[in-house]
Amino acid sequence: VSVLYWEPTQMSVDTSFLKDGLGQVLARGIACTINAAPADPVEYLALWLQHHLEEEEADSARKAREEQLQAEREEWNRLQAGKEKSASEAIQREWKNHLKTVEERSERENELRARLEAFGEQLDEEGAYDPESIGYDNVSDPEAKEEEKDKEVDMMKAEKLFQRWKLYVNELNKGNIADLKVVQKVEDSVAKIMRCVFYLFGKLPSVKPSGEKMDAAPSKIQTWGQIRQNIKPFPFLEQLKALDPTTIPKRTIIRVERILNTTREDEEAIKGCGQVASTISQLLWSAIEYRNARDELMKMKKEAGKDFPGLDTWEHDPGEEQEGEEQDPDEEVQRLAEIAQRQHMESEEKEEEEAAE
Repeated sequence: VSVLYWEPTQMSVDTSFLKDGLGQVLARGIACTINAAPADPVEYLALWLQHHLEEEEADSARKAREEQLQAEREEWNRLQAGKEKSASEAIQREWKNHLKTVEERSERENELRARLEAFGEQLDEEGAYDPESIGYDNVSDPEAKEEEKDKEVDMMKAEKLFQRWKLYVNELNKGNIADLKVVQKVEDSVAKIMRCVFYLFGKLPSVKPSGEKMDAAPSKIQTWGQIRQNIKPFPFLEQLKALDPTTIPKRTIIRVERILNTTREDEEAIKGCGQVASTISQLLWSAIEYRNARDELMKMKKEAGKDFPGLDTWEHDPGEEQEGEEQDPDEEVQRLAEIAQRQHMESEEKEEEEAAE
C-alpha cells in the first residue's frame, strides 16, 4: 500500500533528510564495518553509531565548556580592567589630593614663616625683648661683686631670650601643630626635640590598645609614630605656651639638656622640617639656658646670704639620677660622652702638672 501511494515529493524530502542528517555518518559507519568485517555487522554498526554519538556529545560538551570558560575569561578580563581603571583613578585622585595637601601645607608654612619674621622685626623695633639691652644698670644690687653681677646679667639675658621665644610660640596655632603631626617621617633630631618636650610636660595621658586610659612615661615614647600619637594639637600647644623651666625638677632639665646636645649638629635639618620644629627647638634651648643661669645665680646669692626674688622658695637640686629611674638611650649616650670628656680633661691636667713638676 505504501508503494502504491508513494508520492515523488515525499521521496525527495526523505532522501534529502537522509543525505543531510545521516548520509555521511552512515557512510563512515558502513565503511568502518566493511573494513572490520565483523561476525555481526549489524551489531558492529549499531555500536559504532552509539560510540559516534557519544563522541559528538563529548565534543559538544567540550565546546560548550570552552565557550563558557571563554565567556568567564572575558568577563573576568572586563571586571579586572574595570578594577584596574578604578584603582588607577583612585591612585591618581589620591596623588592629586596629596599634591594639593603638600601645596596647601607649603603655603601655610610660608605664611607662618612670613608671619614669624614680621613678628621678629616688630620685637626688634620695640626692643623690649632684646637680651643685649641688659647690662649692669639692670642688676638688683649695684654694690655686688662683679662676678655676682655677671651672673645676674646672664640670667636676665637668658630670661629675656626665653620670653622672646615664648612670644613666638604664642604666634602658633593648633593648625600649625597639626601640620607637624601629620608628617610621616622626620629627622631623628626633630623626634628627639619632641621627646624633650614630653619630658618637660611630665606624664602624658595616653590610651592602651584595649581603650583603657593610662599615663605614658616620656621615656616610653621613642619612635616618631609614638610621638605623633601623643601629640594632641590644642592641649600640646597650651602646655607649650605655659612652659616654666623654673618649676621643673633639675633632673629633668639635665636629661633634656643632654638629649638636646645630641642635636647640636642638626640645626639645618631641624629648620628643614619647618618653622614649628625650629621654633620649639629654640624655645627648649632658651628654657634650659634660662634655668641653668637662674640656678647658678640663686646658688651664689644663697651662699652669700643675700636676698633675691624667688630665693625663699628655691632649693638647690643637684639633679642626680634616682634609684630605679628609667634610662633614656639618647641621654645615656651623651652622659657617657660627658664622662669620657671629663676623664680626658683630668688626664690632660694631670699630665700638665707632672710636666710642670
